[in-house]
Amino acid sequence: MWDAVAMDDGTPTTAELLEQWRETTRAAELAERLAALALRAAEQSDRNALASEEIAKMAERAARSAERAADKAREAATRARALAVENRDERLQEADEAVATARDAESSARDRYHDAEREARDRQGL
Repeated sequence: MWDAVAMDDGTPTTAELLEQWRETTRAAELAERLAALALRAAEQSDRNALASEEIAKMAERAARSAERAADKAREAATRARALAVENRDERLQEADEAVATARDAESSARDRYHDAEREARDRQGL
């Protein structure tokens, strides 16, 4: 009978209050779990942000190193080219000198041959 009177005057029954309390408890537990998930997600985001910053710093350092390496490679290539041109000029000069020496030797050998041939004919009385 108590329940019937409570229903008539708009006052919730103990069963309704118990159900509301259970729903409120479930909602509070769900909110707590969601808050914990949000906290973990925020912490993970912080860790990801820190890792991303570190990766960005590493990438910047790598880029600077690559730039220095490229500069050194350009320098080395420029020096190698200069040395190659210098060596080429020296080698060409040496080759020209070798050709001139060989032609002189050939000319000298030809002259000695003709001289020897002439002497041989003169000795034979031809």
